[in-house]
Amino acid sequence: MNQSKARMTRAERLVVLLADEGVRWKNDVGIMTEQIKKLVGNVFLAAACISYFGAFTGSYRKVLTDGWITECIARKIPTSETFSLPQVLGDPVKIRDWNL
Repeated sequence: MNQSKARMTRAERLVVLLADEGVRWKNDVGIMTEQIKKLVGNVFLAAACISYFGAFTGSYRKVLTDGWITECIARKIPTSETFSLPQVLGDPVKIRDWNL
């Protein structure tokens, strides 16, 4: 009886934890769906950044990126309103390690 009770308690805890994970997964799916919709424009902007940033200053790079984003939106190319090259091409784990 005690063994069955312990199993039941662990099973109930597992169900609660899995329900929490389900909420998190649902949220992640929504975020990924939005990222997929904006993939074409973000990859275009990343390629433009790699091609044209070169020796420009950070402030001029921001001006270029803002102009490209404005043009993408005007031409109905789906892209993020706030573009970040590290977010598009970076590996979050490596970036976290660099920051540490």
